[in-house]
Amino acid sequence: MIYNKSTHPVEVKKISIRLWSIRDEIEAAIGRRMKECEAAGVPLYVDDIKKFYNLNLKEPLNQQSNVLPLHPENATPPAAENAQEAKPVEAAPEEAAPAPEENVEASAPTENSAPTEAGQTLSEADKIIEEQNKQGLDTKKPNPILERPYTRQAPDLDKISYGFALLADINMDTLLTFTKDKFLQGQSVVVEFLIPQNFLMTATVSYCSFYAIRSRVISSTKPDYRVQCRFDFSVAGERDTLRNFLKSVEPVIPQPVKKAKKEAEDDSLGI
Repeated sequence: MIYNKSTHPVEVKKISIRLWSIRDEIEAAIGRRMKECEAAGVPLYVDDIKKFYNLNLKEPLNQQSNVLPLHPENATPPAAENAQEAKPVEAAPEEAAPAPEENVEASAPTENSAPTEAGQTLSEADKIIEEQNKQGLDTKKPNPILERPYTRQAPDLDKISYGFALLADINMDTLLTFTKDKFLQGQSVVVEFLIPQNFLMTATVSYCSFYAIRSRVISSTKPDYRVQCRFDFSVAGERDTLRNFLKSVEPVIPQPVKKAKKEAEDDSLGI
């Protein structure tokens, strides 16, 4: 491990990284699979994607605990709850009482009826699978073109946050990095280390804070946030990959040369 004030020579001290939400990665993977199956003319097959991300094969994608939105459709927004609590109760005649209820029912569907953009891809995939099940299509045996190991890919560029990390801030448990976008505490993210042999790590955001505007950190990506993540190792092989990377960047410390002992006897003889 390389410490903050290490004086040993190292080849790399700063690593460029990319961060994105694991939800965005799943949505991008399902979106690409939908286009691929449509082009090949085969039923939609996403069981391999569910297995890779440890999702439940029987539940719909929108009901998975790993990819649920922060604010469900049926949940009341915090602002609306506070407004209802703060609104004073006024005495009204019995005949005029039903009027506010009708207005509330008419105005409520404006926010909750339309699906959010974040879950649009998952909803479309669920609808396609339901239609295929009704038609009796066999989704357990996909086309041989799709029978290959699933390889994870990054989502669209607009959903990727760029930044960098120092070797002193990377260990087997946590990662402390600079990013240009804000992340939520407890959010599941994917960290990509941009090195000659790049690799991906799954992690959970421990905290994200905006550091001082007058910071002396200079970077072309303009990282405005300081993010700490804890590695989850939810994908097989991530722990070994990270361990091998940390071992590869450890400095080679030469062993101290032992000084030759002075021959006291020769000195005493005057030789």
